Amino acid sequence: MAAACLGNAEPSTNLLSRLEPVPPFPELQKAAKTMHIPLDGMKPLTNAPVLVPGNSITALITLHQKGNRLTQWLVYFEVVASTNSTKPEKPLVLYNSMGDKFEFTRSPAAFSIRSIGPYVDSDSFWGNPVAKDKRANAAIDGAFLSLGLDKGAAAIYRVRQDKQDGATNFDFGVEPKPPPAAKIAHNRKLATELKITPEEERALAAWFPAMNSYFTSVGNTPNLQGILMKVMSFPSLWSIVKHGGVNAEIGFGLSKVHPVTLPAQWNIPGGAAVYSLPMSIDLNGQPAINSTLLITNPHPPLLGCGGIIGFIAENPNDSQNYMTLRVISAQ
Repeated sequence: MAAACLGNAEPSTNLLSRLEPVPPFPELQKAAKTMHIPLDGMKPLTNAPVLVPGNSITALITLHQKGNRLTQWLVYFEVVASTNSTKPEKPLVLYNSMGDKFEFTRSPAAFSIRSIGPYVDSDSFWGNPVAKDKRANAAIDGAFLSLGLDKGAAAIYRVRQDKQDGATNFDFGVEPKPPPAAKIAHNRKLATELKITPEEERALAAWFPAMNSYFTSVGNTPNLQGILMKVMSFPSLWSIVKHGGVNAEIGFGLSKVHPVTLPAQWNIPGGAAVYSLPMSIDLNGQPAINSTLLITNPHPPLLGCGGIIGFIAENPNDSQNYMTLRVISAQ
């Protein structure tokens, strides 16, 4: 269900340069002002650990291509009243590799998503593109987003810093049913060696519901799939024929999780710790996209994004072809 291992996804060697924020272009700023979309400020409307209508997240997507050509889109997520049944849903039950049971309560919520763009900073050879205003909706879970990934990232980084041999063999995954007894015994022994605490266990188990809810909202964002296609490295025709199509695999570089210091323009609330999580997408066994998630505390005002304040996706074969998504306002 959510088998997570210490994978091979590598962070970009240019990560620090990628983190330098590009400000919104003037035309984009003008459009945002007209549409009453906030472009700055991290202001919690409530300290409650749940999403309420009116909470919002504004993200800026910047596509970098050869010749220093930059293109931007603005994405606005606003919590709206959910049309789902008010009947309480059963908690999500998961078991980790040591057989320990975890329950995560649910709190259904809904996003109205608005994607505006593209915008460029200067006239291109082909002329300025025509910006479009696209909309979508997504049903997500606010309680899952509130779990965040930062505590799990801190646990993984702590284990790796201890440089225990078992760190590369411990299974960080979760399943809907208890694992076999032999697997439980193996991982319990490793967990003892790694001094994994009950709090760290729960934080690691929370990764699956938190990340699943985050990618549900991001996956419904208009334009995003098309933008990612621009930075993707596709398999050859021979590879497609050989595999009978295209097989995709996602890997997380848990062994490469580490704290990062972001430029001040990122405006991280309260100076909370930020961790990078490498993630890769392979097509037919070949790297298609290398990406890095940027993770911090999910408390308000960053509850709507689960504390994932940005990510970078790049073409593994072309260092000049990449995109960034950065949360620039959370209210």
